[in-house]
Parts: sequence; structure tokens; C-alpha cells
Amino acid sequence: MTIAKVNTVEIEVAIMQQFDFRKNLIVTNISNMMNLVAFETDVIVLNKNSYAHGFEIKVSKSDLKADFSKDHHTQFNVMKNGKTGLERFYSKFKYFSYAVPSELKEYALELIPDFCGLYVYDKPELPKQPKFYCARKPKKLFDYKWSDEKRYELARLGAMRVHSLKKASLWRMTRIKQLKNNLTKEAQ
Repeated sequence: MTIAKVNTVEIEVAIMQQFDFRKNLIVTNISNMMNLVAFETDVIVLNKNSYAHGFEIKVSKSDLKADFSKDHHTQFNVMKNGKTGLERFYSKFKYFSYAVPSELKEYALELIPDFCGLYVYDKPELPKQPKFYCARKPKKLFDYKWSDEKRYELARLGAMRVHSLKKASLWRMTRIKQLKNNLTKEAQ
């Protein structure tokens, strides 16, 4: 049973571990402005065969519910340029899943489309370890193979994310050092 509140980063890390970031290209926060996918996707796992598994992470009931007001759900049954919503929005994915904290499991199973998988993050109180598991397997969607160019763009985006995180971490470390020095001076 989950006791502690779960955040998005915890689930991102669980996905990276579950899908082995040493063997797969895993990138978070992919915007549709990059022209890699048709809608913002929280995590993409791209395997060595160039197939993608997309993830949408939701940590609250309101956030999960709000996702279904977006175009990739509201326009799902609309034909456009001879393509269904499934083809327009999910064609770059072999699989697509949602990832939620355990307290949202039942609600998510009722709400998410049948083709989507569901992964659950169970975070008990310490010292117990969190569990991340597949509650419903995703159905196979498309056999779209990402080109070398698209793989490169995804990897480049991943490198930009790492740079931003390292830069923020460096700023925090520098600020902590400054605060410690100030406290030491004041104590003297």
C-alpha cells in the first residue's frame, strides 16, 4: 500500500530502471515542437531496433483526467487527411503506456484507452523499497522504425536535458557552498 506521495521524477527513474537505460535510449519530456512525436510525451524508450514505447506519467487524479481533454484524445475518432486519430497521434509508437502511483491504478484502468499499457509505482514508507510493475500490458500499435536522423535528434534532446540538470545541480552546489561559507564567517 502506498503511503508517501509520489512525484514525476520518481516514476521517470523507475521507467529508466525498468527498461534498462544502459541498453535503450530513454529521454524524458519530449515536446511535439521537436517534430519527433505528435504530442508531448513524458518518456520515450527507444530500443536498439529503433522501436519506441511512449509513456505518459500522471501523479494525481485531476492530472490524469485533464489529459483526456487534449487533442490526442478528443480528436481520436476524427478522420483527417485519410488517417484516424490513432494513426495521426500514435504512429511513431510501437507501444504506449501510462504510469501512475498505486492509488490511481483503478481509476486509470477505467479511463485510459484499451490499447495503452499501465505501469504502477508503489511507494511504501521507508525502509521498504518502491515497486514498479506492469498492471496491464500495452497492445502493439505500429511498426514504425525511427530513422538514424530521428534517433540522433532524440539523443541530442536527451543530452540537452542532461546539460540542463547538471547546470542546475552545479548552481545548487555553488549556492550551498556560499551559504556554508557565510555561516562560517558569521560564527567566527
